[in-house]
Amino acid sequence: MKGYRRPDGRIGIRNRVMVAYTVECAKFVAERIVSQTPGTELVGFTGCYHDPYAYRILVELGRHPNVASVLLVSLGCESTNVGQLAKDIEAAGKDVRVFVIQEAGGTEPTIAAGSAVAAQMVERARQMAQVPVEWTDLVIGVECGGSDATSGLAANPASGWAVDWLVDHGASVIFSELPELLGTDPYLIRRGRTATIQKEIASGLERARRLGEQLGQFAISVGNESGGLTTIEEKSLGALAKAGSRPIEGVLKTAERPPGPGLYLLDKVGAVDGNQLSHYEINDNDGLMSLIASGAHLILFTTGRGSVVGSAVSPVIKICGNPRTVARMAGDIDVDASTIVQGRESIDIVGRRIVDAIQWAAEGQLTKSEALGHAEYAIPYKPGRACDVV
Repeated sequence: MKGYRRPDGRIGIRNRVMVAYTVECAKFVAERIVSQTPGTELVGFTGCYHDPYAYRILVELGRHPNVASVLLVSLGCESTNVGQLAKDIEAAGKDVRVFVIQEAGGTEPTIAAGSAVAAQMVERARQMAQVPVEWTDLVIGVECGGSDATSGLAANPASGWAVDWLVDHGASVIFSELPELLGTDPYLIRRGRTATIQKEIASGLERARRLGEQLGQFAISVGNESGGLTTIEEKSLGALAKAGSRPIEGVLKTAERPPGPGLYLLDKVGAVDGNQLSHYEINDNDGLMSLIASGAHLILFTTGRGSVVGSAVSPVIKICGNPRTVARMAGDIDVDASTIVQGRESIDIVGRRIVDAIQWAAEGQLTKSEALGHAEYAIPYKPGRACDVV
């Protein structure tokens, strides 16, 4: 495997030039810069008012090892401190440029100047030398979406086998989705390496439970139900399977990176005080962004019903255990785990194929969503203490 060493010592498996707008009013200009500059990638935050969650996500996306350099596009009158945002990203040694539309002369001058600088960034990125990548250099995120009855029988257990393999070979792995783990409390908590970690896991589950009660909504959808899942506990047991069986080495908060190798739980629920509530995740890409902001080089995404989303910054590997979905959506699925429910392959064989897919992606091969051009992102407001940040 080969990648790109960054000034902060981390190694990336992609070499993105990120164009980020800091308010919805700047999105059009940022989109035009990206459309005119091959090799760039768009992310952004729509809000005018400062939001600690979104700010931290933008900082960590800019610092991400898969990102070579960053171009920030600001309108100029939003409350987000764009100058400080640039400095915070630059602290990781990144090349950062800021374009303020109101100061640059409006739409057309900003697009022209921004595109010229972005093209220079792309060219510099292309000239970067590659270095070897070891399993110990990698951070892998694990997510599920569009789950059905086959997810807990095939795709998630195969992902869990791969997670155990990765941990045993020195990688860092992050899984999250506490609201989708309700009901697995005794199984999940006892996997904490220490009593302190176990208490942190229990706290996260309790806050997830309270959040679901106060919102009147738990993490099971109509699509899950029509796919054969009947309760949140049933879904949760399947969701837990994707995290393998190794001890949990720590609990991370939003945009916090793993301090070392091993398996980590990302707790995004935050404080639930009943006054300022926010949905845990507005969609799958909200969940993917939080994992990527915690340093995930790529994401294992298990799905039974089928999903087409990719992600900005880090590639997504889709794993599906439903034979009908695999046949219907073959162009979106990277690893066919339906062979498990059909009795043609064992969990460990499919798990090994997931590890192979990770290695190929880390060597530069495009995942299905990358090849199709998927680069979705979601960076929502998380008001008050609804989602604590580091």
